[in-house]
Amino acid sequence: MYSDFSRYLVTVASILLVLGLYHQVYKMFKTKSASDFTYSILIALFFAEIAWLNYGLLLNEWPIIVMVALELPASILALYGRYKFSSTKKLNES
Repeated sequence: MYSDFSRYLVTVASILLVLGLYHQVYKMFKTKSASDFTYSILIALFFAEIAWLNYGLLLNEWPIIVMVALELPASILALYGRYKFSSTKKLNES
């Protein structure tokens, strides 16, 4: 019973994380500002998701694999947006 509760809790937390990350990425592209993100946190997030994907594949746990498959595009978009909007800001300042 505890493992079922734990699995539901992790699933709900992961869904909230995915929604929050996509909301931040949407906000980044809408405002054309990436000042809320640092490269270090985005790179750490990307590698953490790769590690979770590896773990999910190793255990053959579809909930982990699905959540990472949903999160990974958002982290890649966030990295791209951070690069795009930080370089745009530098060009506008010169």
